[in-house]
Amino acid sequence: MLDNDQKKDRPDLGAAFIATNKKSPQSYDMSGTIVVDGVKHKFGAYKQKASGKGKMAEGTEFYTFYRVEKLDADGAGAADTSFNPSELEA
Repeated sequence: MLDNDQKKDRPDLGAAFIATNKKSPQSYDMSGTIVVDGVKHKFGAYKQKASGKGKMAEGTEFYTFYRVEKLDADGAGAADTSFNPSELEA
């Protein structure tokens, strides 16, 4: 368990949220913000399952990030760049 001094030394670098009520099938499965070198970034990721042909066992769930962009000082980001990953070539 961390004491109060150890907690103060660990900065809050952001949060990731799993989508439970997606607006559409193309909406990200995970999104949030993260701070890298003092700059806040917005991200979006899709949940996938490993085929078993690589290093992960078949069926292992993981997230692939398709959107990472810097946020302006007011928290606004660039235009939405989400897309349907099933449209990618296999």
